[in-house]
Amino acid sequence: MRIFLFGISSFSYWLTAQMRPADSNAVSARALKSCVPNRAAIEYLEALFPWIPQPYHVLVPSHIKSSVPEAVTHVSIFSYRGKPFVRIGDGVFASCPELCFVQLATMLPLYELVKAGNALCGAFFIDPDADGLLGGRAPITSKRRIEAFLRRNPGLRGAKAGRSALRFMVDGAASPPEAFLWSVLSTSQRHGGFAIPGLVMNKRIRPSKKARRIARRETLVPDLSHSVSRLAIEYDSNSEHLEAAQITRDSSKRLALEADGYKVITVTTRQLADSAAMRDVAGQAAKRIGYRMRIRSKNFDQSQRALYAAGWSLDSYHWRPKSKETRTAGCGLVP
Repeated sequence: MRIFLFGISSFSYWLTAQMRPADSNAVSARALKSCVPNRAAIEYLEALFPWIPQPYHVLVPSHIKSSVPEAVTHVSIFSYRGKPFVRIGDGVFASCPELCFVQLATMLPLYELVKAGNALCGAFFIDPDADGLLGGRAPITSKRRIEAFLRRNPGLRGAKAGRSALRFMVDGAASPPEAFLWSVLSTSQRHGGFAIPGLVMNKRIRPSKKARRIARRETLVPDLSHSVSRLAIEYDSNSEHLEAAQITRDSSKRLALEADGYKVITVTTRQLADSAAMRDVAGQAAKRIGYRMRIRSKNFDQSQRALYAAGWSLDSYHWRPKSKETRTAGCGLVP
């Protein structure tokens, strides 16, 4: 029995994976031969990964409809180079993160695809055993790796849309809201962002001796920064849910940055969810770096509504019990 996850179902797995499996788990498309989902395979998959939403999207080698309603089949006839599938369980395979992204490009609109791509390239995972809270991980892919995969597999369906989305993605975000914060501030006005130039995500800096003494650490990592103008933008997730030690750590980080001459702008969840409030944040950032922010695009308002409609919530891609607290502390969008 073998079952190959496709697109959204592969993404649901990668969203909760703590690491990328070793290269020895990679397999070629030849393993797809005679692979058609049946009732036993679906029940096995449900028991192994209960947080992956149904219906499952699965790959098959020919135009064969699934005999079970819980599976949606997608035909794979492309001649992939290399080994684009990864063994994630006994008899269960997922599209590698790079192929998964390209498959998503055939299924999702632009802003939703960018959000998913940022998650694949991010430094976080959603822990299904901790009520959907976030954990940290080394990124399982990157924009560069996705671009290299596309070059190795020219003509792959979804490549054009995938390349378009790559322009608006960011590597290394530590949470879905951080990635969304970058999108709102950095994306072009034509696509709904404020087009603040030169912002980088989670760039490690070495502060002065005085700042290191304040922070009690050797390096600092602002969520977003602009080193030339000494600007740091910090996402402050709902502080009422943070432990005292984390509040102290965040406060000392801010004081250390300010001691080194950084202007620190803090963005709360409520501000991030409010496009008008984010215009004020963008204005502060633009002023600091000497950028004259003027909304010139005729499509700005419409595009920003689409950007905010996508938001940062990833709840639809994994199953977990719903509660107000976990929506706030985890990955969901708070209205």
